[in-house]
Amino acid sequence: MPLSPESRAVSESQKHVVVLLVKSPEMTQFFLAIRMALAFLSTGARLTLFVMDDAVLGLLPRNYRDPASFPLAPVLSSGGEILVCQSTAEPRGLLAENLPRGVSFETQVHLGQLSSEADLFLPFL
Repeated sequence: MPLSPESRAVSESQKHVVVLLVKSPEMTQFFLAIRMALAFLSTGARLTLFVMDDAVLGLLPRNYRDPASFPLAPVLSSGGEILVCQSTAEPRGLLAENLPRGVSFETQVHLGQLSSEADLFLPFL
């Protein structure tokens, strides 16, 4: 499917899109956020996905034999950046040594900075 002129404009200017995701993996908003993130990445946008609260559970593998079977893996494999709220991940059992490769802890203060600097900020609450 060819890119529309609007999509090309986003791609050419390398827009930074920040998506905040707080819903757990079984919620519709979780998968909608993933689909939107992948759509932005396909247009060439720079994408940061900030996960916190129950959304951090989307970083746990669905199949213990396959560490890359976590629901947020398509965002990483498509070139997106995933940041995790440390203060809401650790109480849910997600520690630094359990984070998938390429995923890192961040703070809610950093989320505030990202949201003010982004070209587009999409909160999925």
